[in-house]
Formats: sequence, structure tokens, C-alpha cells
Amino acid sequence: MSKLEMIKRLYEYHEWADERLLEAAARVSEEALTVGADIPFGNARDNLLHILGSQVSWLMRWTGEPPKLAQLERGRVAETLQESFAWAHERLLSYIGALTEEQVESSIRFTEFDRGQSHEVERPMWEMLLSVGSHGMGHRGEVAAVLTVAGATPGEIDYSEFAWRRGLR
Repeated sequence: MSKLEMIKRLYEYHEWADERLLEAAARVSEEALTVGADIPFGNARDNLLHILGSQVSWLMRWTGEPPKLAQLERGRVAETLQESFAWAHERLLSYIGALTEEQVESSIRFTEFDRGQSHEVERPMWEMLLSVGSHGMGHRGEVAAVLTVAGATPGEIDYSEFAWRRGLR
């Protein structure tokens, strides 16, 4: 399997796992999504927004496409998150689907920010794609724990479960 094929599979998994979380999030109240928790962004909703924001910011960096950020409204939080993630997943999969093996091996330059300081970085495209595809894994685990405590477990969301459900080998 080539790097590009592995990255495509990773993003399919990424979308599947996000969707399981979002389905679970839709089964709890908006208040339950914002209950304080000892996780990096403080609650399930803000962790979901962080996962989404990361996807959208990298996509914007790669394509130049303006971002579509979730505009949360009371009474529509879960629905808006689902719509925003669907938008990001569609564009990520479309972007990755159009890449060639040569593009995946090429390097890209971008500006990175660290503690308020910017600096130029050059990295292979496959590394950036891998980083974005795997970034949400830890955060999804945190959100899954919070949702489970709230009574809406997303169930197993690891790659093995995805592969088993899809009949992948």
C-alpha cells in the first residue's frame, strides 16, 4: 500500500470516528456538551470545535479556500457541528482524492506559530497529511469519555473497529 493509499484510509477512518462522536453528542443536551471536564479545551463542545478548527485551518492552508467556521446557535449546536464537520470532511476527502503520489512526497512551506512567534517550516506533504489525520485521535478519546459519562457513549472509535466494520484487510 502506498503512502497516499494509507493517508486516504486514515482520512476515511477520521471521518467515521468523527461521525460516531457527533452522533453521540446529538444524544445529550447542549448543557452536557459544555459541562466542565478535565480535558484540554475544558468540555466536549470546545474539544469538538478544536478538532474541526484544526481540520479547517490546514485545509485552508493547503487549498487557499476560505474556511467555513461553525456558527453555534442555542438549540442547534449538535446540528451545526454535524454540518460543519460534513463540510470539512467532504473537502478534505476531495482534496486528498485529487493528490498524486508525487505531490504527497513533495515538501511544503508554511508559517507555524509557537508562543506568539512565527517561523517558516518546511515539511513533506505526507507528514502534514498524517499529522492532520491523526491529530483528532486523542481529542476524540477525551470527548468520548465525557460523552460516555453524560450517558451517550459513541462506542469503540479506534482504527481496529473501523477496519473490522468496513471489512478491511
